[in-house]
Amino acid sequence: MPALPVFKLGMLAVRQLSKYVASFIKQKAKDNAIFRNYFCIPPAQWYNRMETRTKMWTMKMGKPTNIKPLSEAAAIDLGASMLGEFVLFLICGAAVVSEVSRQMRSERRKREEKLKAAIKLTNNILNMEETIEQQEQYIQEIRKALKSLGKDIKAPHTEKFESKLLRPVVATRSIDIQATAPTKDQQVQVNI
Repeated sequence: MPALPVFKLGMLAVRQLSKYVASFIKQKAKDNAIFRNYFCIPPAQWYNRMETRTKMWTMKMGKPTNIKPLSEAAAIDLGASMLGEFVLFLICGAAVVSEVSRQMRSERRKREEKLKAAIKLTNNILNMEETIEQQEQYIQEIRKALKSLGKDIKAPHTEKFESKLLRPVVATRSIDIQATAPTKDQQVQVNI
């Protein structure tokens, strides 16, 4: 619910800013003949022609034959208002594009952090598996040494440790990150 009042306040601020921009453009159009004749009056006259044609078409009165152009003062006012709205539209559009790109960068950064965490966990599991295998080999050597001394030790269980992950290491997009591929019976899932 709080988003709607913020949106309304933002639109009100844009309206107020457009009035100031339009008045600035009107002043420039009055002072500068090139700006007035090339940037202010032509868009206003074009808008007047399009508006008249559209009204005639919607009222089914036929195609207009002679459209009266706006006076110079009315064209300057309309052109300045249009340019002011257009400038603010560009500014607001740039703000929206900037916000969307910022959110996309944030999402990409979060996704990469999740991927790095998953890869780190996978590599930690691989390191633990290697440690377990080394410890099993060490225990086997100790058993052999004790057996050669005449002392036989029975192991509580004879299961051999089997890795749930494949040994080949697969490089990912970045150079310093490594991931392992899961086996058929056990899959490591990374939700991004």
